Amino acid sequence: MNKITTVALREQRVSPKKARLIMNLIRNKPVEAARNTLLNADKKTAKLALNLLKSAIDSAKAKNFKEEDLFISESIAQEGKKMKRFYIRARGRSAKFQHKQSHLKISLAKIEVKGKQKDTNNSKKDQKKVEKNG
Repeated sequence: MNKITTVALREQRVSPKKARLIMNLIRNKPVEAARNTLLNADKKTAKLALNLLKSAIDSAKAKNFKEEDLFISESIAQEGKKMKRFYIRARGRSAKFQHKQSHLKISLAKIEVKGKQKDTNNSKKDQKKVEKNG
């Protein structure tokens, strides 16, 4: 399995935990099935991942690969920078919180069709039968 193309979308304002939910849905799926999954998902990350997938498909087409022959070999959501902010609280206090960001990454590979190979090596069960009879 050789990667054909890898595309990334960095510093997106969506938490990595929420982004991983969507990225895990499309991993190891054919491109068309992944596109349908993303179109039906009602999440912010789904729109981002769909744009990323379209970009990856265009990149693969530029390298003369057909869309039907591709699948998603890698889909990752990693943690990006955190923007630190403060809530103003009662009695002159404050509380910290963080806006989390994500890096999204999709890699495409060509589907390898495994042809039917002639089984020259008989199974152990068959070999035992041959030994008993012969």
